[in-house]
Amino acid sequence: MRLSHAKYALALLMVCLRAAAQTPPPRQIDIGAADAPLSDTERVDLDAAVKKHDYAAEKKVIDKALGEHPNSFELLVMAGRLAYLEKKPKDAADALTRADKIKTIPEQDRLTLALALEFTQDSQRGREELLKLLKIAPQNAEYLYLLGRMDERNQNLEQAVNDFTKAIQLDPNLVRAYEDLGNAQQDLGRFDESRKTFEKGAAVNRKLSVHWEWSPLDLGVAALKANEYDEAEKLFRESLEYRPRFAWGHYYMGQLFQKKERHDEAIAEYKEAVVDDPRLRQAWLALGREFARQGDKVQADRAIAIFKKLEEQQKAIKEKPPATVLAR
Repeated sequence: MRLSHAKYALALLMVCLRAAAQTPPPRQIDIGAADAPLSDTERVDLDAAVKKHDYAAEKKVIDKALGEHPNSFELLVMAGRLAYLEKKPKDAADALTRADKIKTIPEQDRLTLALALEFTQDSQRGREELLKLLKIAPQNAEYLYLLGRMDERNQNLEQAVNDFTKAIQLDPNLVRAYEDLGNAQQDLGRFDESRKTFEKGAAVNRKLSVHWEWSPLDLGVAALKANEYDEAEKLFRESLEYRPRFAWGHYYMGQLFQKKERHDEAIAEYKEAVVDDPRLRQAWLALGREFARQGDKVQADRAIAIFKKLEEQQKAIKEKPPATVLAR
Protein backbone atom coordinates (compact mmCIF):
# COMPACT_ATOMS: atom_id res chain seq x y z
CA MET A 1 0.00 0.00 0.00
CA ARG A 2 1.58 3.24 -1.13
CA LEU A 3 1.55 6.10 1.36
CA SER A 4 0.12 9.46 0.34
CA HIS A 5 2.51 12.38 0.69
CA ALA A 6 0.67 13.69 3.74
CA LYS A 7 0.74 10.29 5.41
CA TYR A 8 4.41 9.98 4.51
CA ALA A 9 5.11 13.38 6.07
CA LEU A 10 3.28 12.44 9.24
CA ALA A 11 5.14 9.13 9.44
CA LEU A 12 8.46 10.95 9.15
CA LEU A 13 7.49 13.45 11.82
CA MET A 14 6.48 10.69 14.22
CA VAL A 15 9.77 8.88 13.60
CA CYS A 16 11.54 12.15 14.31
CA LEU A 17 9.71 12.48 17.61
CA ARG A 18 10.32 8.86 18.63
CA ALA A 19 14.04 9.29 18.08
CA ALA A 20 14.13 12.05 20.70
CA ALA A 21 11.78 10.60 23.31
CA GLN A 22 8.81 8.34 23.82
CA THR A 23 6.64 9.98 21.17
CA PRO A 24 5.50 13.17 22.94
CA PRO A 25 2.88 15.37 21.25
CA PRO A 26 4.64 17.65 18.73
CA ARG A 27 3.90 20.84 20.65
CA GLN A 28 5.70 19.45 23.72
CA ILE A 29 9.02 19.45 21.89
CA ASP A 30 11.58 21.63 23.66
CA ILE A 31 12.09 24.48 21.22
CA GLY A 32 15.10 25.71 23.20
CA ALA A 33 13.67 29.08 24.23
CA ALA A 34 15.02 28.74 27.77
CA ASP A 35 18.61 28.89 26.52
CA ALA A 36 18.10 31.52 23.81
CA PRO A 37 19.11 35.17 24.40
CA LEU A 38 15.60 36.65 24.51
CA SER A 39 14.35 39.60 26.53
CA ASP A 40 11.41 39.13 28.88
CA THR A 41 9.16 40.92 26.40
CA GLU A 42 10.37 38.72 23.54
CA ARG A 43 9.69 35.59 25.59
CA VAL A 44 6.13 36.71 26.30
CA ASP A 45 5.54 37.58 22.63
CA LEU A 46 7.06 34.31 21.43
CA ASP A 47 5.02 32.25 23.87
CA ALA A 48 1.81 33.93 22.69
CA ALA A 49 2.72 33.34 19.03
CA VAL A 50 3.59 29.68 19.62
CA LYS A 51 0.27 29.06 21.37
CA LYS A 52 -1.56 30.48 18.34
CA HIS A 53 0.69 28.68 15.82
CA ASP A 54 1.31 32.14 14.36
CA TYR A 55 4.53 31.56 12.44
CA ALA A 56 4.77 35.14 11.17
CA ALA A 57 4.69 36.41 14.75
CA GLU A 58 7.14 33.73 15.89
CA LYS A 59 9.54 34.63 13.11
CA LYS A 60 9.27 38.35 13.88
CA VAL A 61 10.42 37.76 17.46
CA ILE A 62 13.23 35.44 16.39
CA ASP A 63 14.44 37.70 13.57
CA LYS A 64 14.59 40.65 15.97
CA ALA A 65 16.61 38.62 18.46
CA LEU A 66 18.92 37.37 15.68
CA GLY A 67 19.47 40.97 14.61
CA GLU A 68 20.90 41.58 18.06
CA HIS A 69 22.67 38.19 18.34
CA PRO A 70 23.39 37.08 14.72
CA ASN A 71 25.72 34.24 15.74
CA SER A 72 23.59 32.81 18.52
CA PHE A 73 23.66 29.05 18.20
CA GLU A 74 20.72 28.77 20.60
CA LEU A 75 18.55 31.20 18.63
CA LEU A 76 19.26 29.47 15.33
CA VAL A 77 18.45 26.04 16.77
CA MET A 78 15.23 27.40 18.24
CA ALA A 79 14.36 28.99 14.89
CA GLY A 80 14.96 25.69 13.11
CA ARG A 81 12.84 23.67 15.52
CA LEU A 82 9.92 26.12 15.40
CA ALA A 83 10.04 26.44 11.62
CA TYR A 84 9.85 22.68 11.20
CA LEU A 85 6.92 22.40 13.59
CA GLU A 86 5.16 25.21 11.74
CA LYS A 87 5.57 23.42 8.38
CA LYS A 88 8.28 25.73 7.07
CA PRO A 89 11.01 23.24 6.17
CA LYS A 90 13.11 25.65 4.11
CA ASP A 91 13.40 28.06 7.03
CA ALA A 92 14.14 25.11 9.31
CA ALA A 93 16.90 23.83 7.04
CA ASP A 94 18.44 27.28 6.65
CA ALA A 95 18.47 27.96 10.41
CA LEU A 96 19.85 24.57 11.40
CA THR A 97 22.50 24.69 8.67
CA ARG A 98 23.66 28.07 9.99
CA ALA A 99 23.68 26.72 13.54
CA ASP A 100 25.72 23.68 12.49
CA LYS A 101 28.41 25.95 11.09
CA ILE A 102 28.76 27.62 14.49
CA LYS A 103 28.72 24.43 16.55
CA THR A 104 27.76 20.81 15.91
CA ILE A 105 24.00 20.53 16.32
CA PRO A 106 22.52 17.79 18.54
CA GLU A 107 21.54 14.46 17.03
CA GLN A 108 17.81 15.18 17.17
CA ASP A 109 18.28 18.52 15.39
CA ARG A 110 20.36 16.85 12.69
CA LEU A 111 17.46 14.48 12.12
CA THR A 112 15.12 17.46 11.83
CA LEU A 113 17.57 19.02 9.36
CA ALA A 114 17.61 15.85 7.28
CA LEU A 115 13.80 15.74 7.14
CA ALA A 116 13.53 19.45 6.38
CA LEU A 117 15.96 19.08 3.48
CA GLU A 118 13.94 16.16 2.13
CA PHE A 119 10.79 18.26 2.16
CA THR A 120 12.53 21.11 0.35
CA GLN A 121 13.44 18.61 -2.37
CA ASP A 122 17.13 18.67 -1.47
CA SER A 123 17.17 14.90 -1.12
CA GLN A 124 20.91 14.55 -1.63
CA ARG A 125 21.75 16.79 1.31
CA GLY A 126 19.01 15.17 3.38
CA ARG A 127 20.53 11.78 2.67
CA GLU A 128 23.99 13.06 3.61
CA GLU A 129 22.67 14.23 6.97
CA LEU A 130 21.10 10.84 7.64
CA LEU A 131 24.37 9.14 6.78
CA LYS A 132 26.08 11.37 9.35
CA LEU A 133 23.53 10.20 11.91
CA LEU A 134 24.16 6.57 11.03
CA LYS A 135 27.87 7.09 11.66
CA ILE A 136 26.94 8.33 15.13
CA ALA A 137 24.33 5.61 15.74
CA PRO A 138 24.84 2.72 13.30
CA GLN A 139 22.40 0.52 15.23
CA ASN A 140 19.52 3.00 15.00
CA ALA A 141 16.82 1.25 12.97
CA GLU A 142 14.75 4.44 12.69
CA TYR A 143 17.55 6.20 10.82
CA LEU A 144 17.88 3.31 8.40
CA TYR A 145 14.11 3.31 7.92
CA LEU A 146 14.16 7.02 7.06
CA LEU A 147 17.09 6.49 4.72
CA GLY A 148 15.05 3.83 2.98
CA ARG A 149 12.10 6.19 2.66
CA MET A 150 14.32 8.78 1.01
CA ASP A 151 15.80 6.21 -1.35
CA GLU A 152 12.33 4.86 -2.17
CA ARG A 153 10.94 8.31 -2.94
CA ASN A 154 13.90 8.99 -5.21
CA GLN A 155 13.40 5.67 -7.01
CA ASN A 156 16.63 4.14 -5.71
CA LEU A 157 14.61 1.00 -5.09
CA GLU A 158 17.40 -1.56 -4.72
CA GLN A 159 19.09 0.66 -2.14
CA ALA A 160 15.74 1.21 -0.41
CA VAL A 161 15.22 -2.56 -0.15
CA ASN A 162 18.66 -2.84 1.41
CA ASP A 163 17.93 -0.02 3.88
CA PHE A 164 14.57 -1.45 4.98
CA THR A 165 16.02 -4.94 5.30
CA LYS A 166 18.79 -3.66 7.57
CA ALA A 167 16.28 -1.67 9.62
CA ILE A 168 14.19 -4.79 10.18
CA GLN A 169 17.28 -6.78 11.14
CA LEU A 170 18.06 -4.17 13.79
CA ASP A 171 14.46 -3.85 14.98
CA PRO A 172 12.22 -6.76 13.94
CA ASN A 173 9.22 -4.96 15.49
CA LEU A 174 9.47 -1.93 13.21
CA VAL A 175 6.23 -2.78 11.41
CA ARG A 176 6.27 0.25 9.11
CA ALA A 177 9.49 -0.98 7.58
CA TYR A 178 7.76 -4.16 6.43
CA GLU A 179 5.19 -2.10 4.53
CA ASP A 180 7.80 -0.02 2.76
CA LEU A 181 9.99 -3.02 2.04
CA GLY A 182 6.99 -4.81 0.53
CA ASN A 183 6.11 -1.77 -1.58
CA ALA A 184 9.67 -1.43 -2.88
CA GLN A 185 9.75 -5.13 -3.73
CA GLN A 186 6.47 -4.74 -5.63
CA ASP A 187 7.88 -1.83 -7.60
CA LEU A 188 10.83 -4.02 -8.56
CA GLY A 189 8.43 -6.75 -9.74
CA ARG A 190 9.37 -9.11 -6.90
CA PHE A 191 5.79 -9.94 -6.01
CA ASP A 192 6.40 -13.25 -4.19
CA GLU A 193 8.97 -11.57 -1.94
CA SER A 194 6.59 -8.69 -1.36
CA ARG A 195 3.78 -11.01 -0.26
CA LYS A 196 6.11 -12.77 2.17
CA THR A 197 7.24 -9.42 3.57
CA PHE A 198 3.64 -8.34 4.16
CA GLU A 199 2.90 -11.70 5.80
CA LYS A 200 5.86 -11.30 8.15
CA GLY A 201 4.85 -7.72 8.94
CA ALA A 202 1.29 -8.76 9.78
CA ALA A 203 2.54 -11.60 11.98
CA VAL A 204 4.89 -9.28 13.88
CA ASN A 205 2.14 -6.70 14.25
CA ARG A 206 -0.18 -9.22 15.93
CA LYS A 207 2.40 -9.83 18.65
CA LEU A 208 2.75 -6.17 19.58
CA SER A 209 0.82 -4.56 22.42
CA VAL A 210 -0.33 -1.77 20.07
CA HIS A 211 -1.42 -2.98 16.65
CA TRP A 212 -0.98 -1.00 13.43
CA GLU A 213 -4.01 -1.15 11.15
CA TRP A 214 -1.97 -0.96 7.95
CA SER A 215 -0.16 -4.27 8.42
CA PRO A 216 -3.17 -6.57 7.83
CA LEU A 217 -4.49 -4.15 5.21
CA ASP A 218 -1.31 -4.44 3.13
CA LEU A 219 -1.55 -8.21 3.19
CA GLY A 220 -5.28 -8.08 2.53
CA VAL A 221 -4.77 -5.98 -0.60
CA ALA A 222 -2.23 -8.53 -1.85
CA ALA A 223 -4.78 -11.29 -1.21
CA LEU A 224 -7.50 -9.29 -2.99
CA LYS A 225 -5.31 -8.86 -6.06
CA ALA A 226 -4.76 -12.62 -6.05
CA ASN A 227 -8.58 -13.15 -5.92
CA GLU A 228 -8.27 -14.75 -2.49
CA TYR A 229 -11.49 -13.15 -1.31
CA ASP A 230 -12.02 -15.01 1.95
CA GLU A 231 -8.47 -14.33 3.09
CA ALA A 232 -8.75 -10.69 2.08
CA GLU A 233 -12.00 -10.24 4.02
CA LYS A 234 -10.48 -11.79 7.13
CA LEU A 235 -7.51 -9.41 6.92
CA PHE A 236 -9.62 -6.32 6.28
CA ARG A 237 -11.75 -7.19 9.31
CA GLU A 238 -8.59 -7.56 11.37
CA SER A 239 -7.48 -4.11 10.23
CA LEU A 240 -10.83 -2.61 11.20
CA GLU A 241 -10.69 -4.31 14.59
CA TYR A 242 -7.51 -2.38 15.28
CA ARG A 243 -9.05 0.87 14.07
CA PRO A 244 -12.81 0.75 13.43
CA ARG A 245 -12.88 4.19 11.81
CA PHE A 246 -10.15 3.42 9.31
CA ALA A 247 -11.23 4.85 5.96
CA TRP A 248 -8.87 2.75 3.85
CA GLY A 249 -10.03 -0.40 5.63
CA HIS A 250 -13.65 0.36 4.76
CA TYR A 251 -12.71 1.33 1.21
CA TYR A 252 -10.98 -1.98 0.52
CA MET A 253 -13.77 -3.91 2.21
CA GLY A 254 -16.07 -2.13 -0.25
CA GLN A 255 -13.80 -3.17 -3.12
CA LEU A 256 -14.01 -6.76 -1.91
CA PHE A 257 -17.82 -6.71 -1.69
CA GLN A 258 -17.98 -5.11 -5.10
CA LYS A 259 -15.96 -7.96 -6.58
CA LYS A 260 -18.29 -10.41 -4.82
CA GLU A 261 -21.28 -8.50 -6.27
CA ARG A 262 -22.54 -7.72 -2.78
CA HIS A 263 -23.30 -4.20 -3.91
CA ASP A 264 -25.42 -2.98 -1.00
CA GLU A 265 -22.65 -3.96 1.39
CA ALA A 266 -20.08 -2.29 -0.86
CA ILE A 267 -22.05 0.97 -0.76
CA ALA A 268 -22.29 0.77 3.02
CA GLU A 269 -18.51 0.36 3.28
CA TYR A 270 -17.81 3.24 0.89
CA LYS A 271 -20.14 5.44 2.94
CA GLU A 272 -18.23 4.49 6.08
CA ALA A 273 -14.99 5.35 4.31
CA VAL A 274 -16.05 8.89 3.32
CA VAL A 275 -17.45 9.54 6.79
CA ASP A 276 -14.14 8.50 8.34
CA ASP A 277 -12.14 10.48 5.79
CA PRO A 278 -14.17 12.89 3.64
CA ARG A 279 -11.06 13.54 1.50
CA LEU A 280 -10.64 9.92 0.42
CA ARG A 281 -11.40 10.58 -3.22
CA GLN A 282 -11.10 6.93 -4.28
CA ALA A 283 -14.06 6.08 -2.05
CA TRP A 284 -16.17 8.91 -3.52
CA LEU A 285 -15.43 7.64 -7.02
CA ALA A 286 -16.34 4.06 -6.08
CA LEU A 287 -19.50 5.28 -4.35
CA GLY A 288 -20.50 7.30 -7.40
CA ARG A 289 -20.06 4.30 -9.68
CA GLU A 290 -22.12 2.10 -7.39
CA PHE A 291 -24.95 4.65 -7.29
CA ALA A 292 -24.77 4.94 -11.07
CA ARG A 293 -24.99 1.16 -11.39
CA GLN A 294 -28.16 1.28 -9.28
CA GLY A 295 -29.62 4.05 -11.43
CA ASP A 296 -29.47 6.68 -8.67
CA LYS A 297 -28.29 9.56 -10.84
CA VAL A 298 -28.64 12.28 -8.19
CA GLN A 299 -26.46 10.48 -5.64
CA ALA A 300 -24.05 9.35 -8.33
CA ASP A 301 -23.58 12.87 -9.70
CA ARG A 302 -23.02 14.24 -6.20
CA ALA A 303 -20.38 11.64 -5.35
CA ILE A 304 -18.57 12.06 -8.68
CA ALA A 305 -18.61 15.86 -8.29
CA ILE A 306 -16.94 15.54 -4.88
CA PHE A 307 -14.40 13.14 -6.38
CA LYS A 308 -13.55 15.59 -9.18
CA LYS A 309 -13.16 18.47 -6.73
CA LEU A 310 -10.80 16.42 -4.57
CA GLU A 311 -8.84 15.38 -7.68
CA GLU A 312 -8.35 19.03 -8.61
CA GLN A 313 -7.19 19.83 -5.09
CA GLN A 314 -4.77 16.93 -5.12
CA LYS A 315 -3.35 18.06 -8.45
CA ALA A 316 -2.82 21.55 -7.02
CA ILE A 317 -0.99 20.11 -4.02
CA LYS A 318 1.33 18.07 -6.26
CA GLU A 319 2.21 21.19 -8.21
CA LYS A 320 3.36 22.95 -5.01
CA PRO A 321 6.57 22.23 -3.07
CA PRO A 322 6.17 19.17 -0.79
CA ALA A 323 6.34 21.42 2.29
CA THR A 324 2.73 22.44 1.72
CA VAL A 325 1.56 19.08 3.03
CA LEU A 326 3.86 18.68 6.00
CA ALA A 327 1.84 17.31 8.90
CA ARG A 328 1.99 18.95 12.30
